[in-house]
Amino acid sequence: MAFNPAGTAMMRDGLYLRADVIYLMKDYENQLPSAPAFFNYGTLDSEEPSIIPGLFAIYKQDRWAAFFGVTIPGGGGTVDFKDGNARTVLLGVGYAGAFGAPTGQQKIEADSYYVGYSLGGSYKIFDSLSIGGGVRFVDAYQEFKGNSRGTGGALGNEARVKIEREDEAWNYFLGLNYAPIKDLNIALTYMSNTKLNFKSDTQDNTTPLGPNSISSRVGWVDGTHEREDLPGYIAAGISYFVIPGVLRIEPNLTYYLEKAAKWEGSRFQDSDSAGNSYDIGVTLEYILNPQWKFSIGYLHTQIMGMNSEDLLPEAPELDANSLGLGLVWSPLERLDVTLGGVRSWYESVKTGSNSTASGRAPAGTQYDKDVWGLAFGLQYRFF
Repeated sequence: MAFNPAGTAMMRDGLYLRADVIYLMKDYENQLPSAPAFFNYGTLDSEEPSIIPGLFAIYKQDRWAAFFGVTIPGGGGTVDFKDGNARTVLLGVGYAGAFGAPTGQQKIEADSYYVGYSLGGSYKIFDSLSIGGGVRFVDAYQEFKGNSRGTGGALGNEARVKIEREDEAWNYFLGLNYAPIKDLNIALTYMSNTKLNFKSDTQDNTTPLGPNSISSRVGWVDGTHEREDLPGYIAAGISYFVIPGVLRIEPNLTYYLEKAAKWEGSRFQDSDSAGNSYDIGVTLEYILNPQWKFSIGYLHTQIMGMNSEDLLPEAPELDANSLGLGLVWSPLERLDVTLGGVRSWYESVKTGSNSTASGRAPAGTQYDKDVWGLAFGLQYRFF
């Protein structure tokens, strides 16, 4: 349903309920430059895990189907840099006059969850062709909370900030499913842009510094709005049985329409060539018998056009290669149990000479990410 809404019309009649959960073990690192000495904090990292849930319901009858889903289309995680990160190091040095020389006591936490509620339907026009579509409501939430202690200055000895950003919006999606021959299926999905205009609720004890306050420098002053859309995408996938009923191959492509989205944040304005990014992958599925299926998949994620100084230190947008393994066990005809594992390797990036001026990280900061994931799902067809 999430990736091929039109394909629900091709399913067997019945009521389907499915629940999924993905547990991600994340290691995000900011490796600070060794010079100048006041930036030499070594490697600062976050190892906070994330849990990504999913819930789906499909009712299929004759030539039509209706469905509802709850997914996490954006964000979906927490980071906790207990000793600070590149941003807090840079801010701490910058506020030495107001809070005294930095002591190295700093931290930053960030949360980002976009919860999507999708409702739609599909219809089988011919035995080989179906269409689908629906609407999605996205409830988006971001929070940043951090502090950096100094030796004492005109405003005390600690800079503290907490920023919450929220908005909600609707968008729509369309799908087409075409099966020209028995062992071949082709799916297309279009997801429209989601217009999010975040409002900042900010607590910042550096506001006496005016335009030099933390919230002013990051662009999220209390009560202000900033557009940061969730981009739409075009997705295509092909399923073909190389060995009928036994071995299936599924290449896929997701092309994100980032240039059609509106991003008002300074880091997107500076990276004016950002977008359009894409995922490209392939999966092989082996069907041992009606009770057991096994799969292996590869996915490459390419981030287009973001300058190194404009990446988020808390969760940098890095190119990645992912490898996944999965199995489906069907102990009963109507029950499927899914288990999976994934490992993602991210390509390190070192910030350029303009990074210090951006206010996000000292020049020469290296970003690294390492992610492992485990997935579990249950699906039951009631009739």
